[in-house]
Amino acid sequence: MSNKIIVLTSELGSGARLVGKSLSEKLNIAFYGEEDLLIRAAHESGLDEAILKEYDKQLVCSSLSSMDSDLSKQVFQAYSDTIFKLVEAGPCILMERGADIILKGRKDFLSVYTYTSNSDKKIERCIRVGGITAEEAPAFIEEQSLQRERYYQSFSDIKRGKMNEYDICLNTDVFTEDALDMTKCVDIIAASL
Repeated sequence: MSNKIIVLTSELGSGARLVGKSLSEKLNIAFYGEEDLLIRAAHESGLDEAILKEYDKQLVCSSLSSMDSDLSKQVFQAYSDTIFKLVEAGPCILMERGADIILKGRKDFLSVYTYTSNSDKKIERCIRVGGITAEEAPAFIEEQSLQRERYYQSFSDIKRGKMNEYDICLNTDVFTEDALDMTKCVDIIAASL
């Protein structure tokens, strides 16, 4: 694998973070989750982490037309610069933050979308991995899904979750009995490299 980049985009609760971490261990390459990318983007751009976190919240609470376009450009540029820097450093796995939009057109990355058909497993993952209570999980899933969709809308005309935008689309529940066991999903992605 020479300078191979894997980008994970996901439906919340599909287990993409688990896939990314396990794939990172299997391939012995770095994994950068959403929070990792936020922290790096803040540090490297000079933007305060609180600004980036507030931007995420605004995506849920505000209409896109009321968002500060200068701030949107700054946020996208911060993530773009960070993602390009990580990609230039060598093979890695990037999760969310528009990495598939930013790297679109490059030939050296594999774009993977994970989704789930089992709402019980989605909620279980939110509880067991995200530390969300069972009562909070449905609202949290809805809020995060809206935030991710609006993030895409603010930077591109790509329809998030549209299958023809990705190289591989995995319904993680087809390959798992235990909601946290992503072994088969990891094997499928690794076999495609």
